[in-house]
Amino acid sequence: MPIVFQARALAGLPKTLAAAVALAGCLTVAGPATAQQPAPAAGQALKEACKGDYKTLCSEVQPGGGRIVACLKQQADKLSPGCKQALTAAQSAKQAAGAKQ
Repeated sequence: MPIVFQARALAGLPKTLAAAVALAGCLTVAGPATAQQPAPAAGQALKEACKGDYKTLCSEVQPGGGRIVACLKQQADKLSPGCKQALTAAQSAKQAAGAKQ
């Protein structure tokens, strides 16, 4: 139910019940969207750990659509130890997030 119509429908309900229904509606909309997001900590750690590797090995790659990660994976034998570890951790976090869906 769109939020505008939901607000009109809740007008006749007691305030606590109306608030509970509105909250449930928000959680229903927000829940699936947040479940699909990659683990922010793993992504940030990957970005920090692989900054030098990116500049050296993949600077010509246009960001977006997973192209940088794909480039780093293709250059796996040339990556720094920290970048390799962060890449493995990010992949594990992504797989764990996918398993929860």
